[in-house]
Amino acid sequence: MADIGTQIKQTRQKLRVLQAKAQKLRREDDKRLKVLYGVASLALLKDLPDDKRQSTLDRLHSKITRENDREFLGLPPLDE
Repeated sequence: MADIGTQIKQTRQKLRVLQAKAQKLRREDDKRLKVLYGVASLALLKDLPDDKRQSTLDRLHSKITRENDREFLGLPPLDE
């Protein structure tokens, strides 16, 4: 009976390790997605006429809501 209990504990530990690896891969994929879309967005902005560029930047800036992110980008605080 103790042998089965040991096997259960080992299997649960293996499951936790696999779940942690899966979570890490999801975070890496999410980061890669954000970087790729960010690079593509910046490249697209360079190709836009000035008026379109500014209106697109304004729309993007409105989606940045974390205060420290806005400060990092030199954006004014959002109105509460």
